[in-house]
Amino acid sequence: MTDIDEALTELCECEYPASIENIEDRCDSVTIELQDGSETTLGNMLDLLDDPPETFDSSDELYNTLISLAPEGSVGRVNYDDRGSNRSMREQQSF
Repeated sequence: MTDIDEALTELCECEYPASIENIEDRCDSVTIELQDGSETTLGNMLDLLDDPPETFDSSDELYNTLISLAPEGSVGRVNYDDRGSNRSMREQQSF
């Protein structure tokens, strides 16, 4: 099993720009494990696209598309921010 990034960089080996057909031929059956422990294939994720682009210009573009298709909670914590609280959201105090 592998994550999405590893699947795209090590298993699919597409040259970009890459047509959706080329990506499907190379990546369709690659199984990935999502962070919530569930498994799927890149082909199943690509099948979720209502209107797939004819080509992807880069692996980053394909990665971002796949991440957007992943179910909520399967690619990390929702609204996670490791930078601390947002000062503007704190209640203002006057002295």
